[in-house]
Amino acid sequence: KSYNILRAAMLVSSFWSEVVTLMNSSQEDWATSLLVFPEYDTEFESFVGICDSIVEPTVVATQSTDFIGRAWFHPQYDSDSIGHSEVIAGHAVPHKMVKGFMKSLHLSSGKDDQGLLEYDELVAANNKVRQTPHATINILRRSQLSAAGEYEKGLGEKRPKANSIYVRNAARLS
Repeated sequence: KSYNILRAAMLVSSFWSEVVTLMNSSQEDWATSLLVFPEYDTEFESFVGICDSIVEPTVVATQSTDFIGRAWFHPQYDSDSIGHSEVIAGHAVPHKMVKGFMKSLHLSSGKDDQGLLEYDELVAANNKVRQTPHATINILRRSQLSAAGEYEKGLGEKRPKANSIYVRNAARLS
């Protein structure tokens, strides 16, 4: 048990140390960070539990959401075990939302008679979007996420539809 507490403390400490490094660097020098925790590769629920129960609440409590975005990735990523129907910071978009986006964007995959993925294929593809070789936390600068949004606004007719890149990635992984 003390080993698990130590590992959790090291993960949280590594996260905040990397946030400090990121925030003390110029965005030209340091845009994003990937923290890799191979010791959690076979422990999806433990990894997500620490991210959701410790990392995310401290990000919110310190008002760091104004400065950073974050995303959790894992070799065994499974959205169903999260049990969410709304977008949750750090997690994949819920399956039902992806299906709705896919329908609204008229993205076809040739999988069913409407060109949409079957639901079980969509679930598998949506999980693959968040699967990596190792348990990973991606820390992104909020300013760069905002700048990307502003850039897209300036594209006019060529602007990608909302959520289209995420949904296309899921469709490609099916």
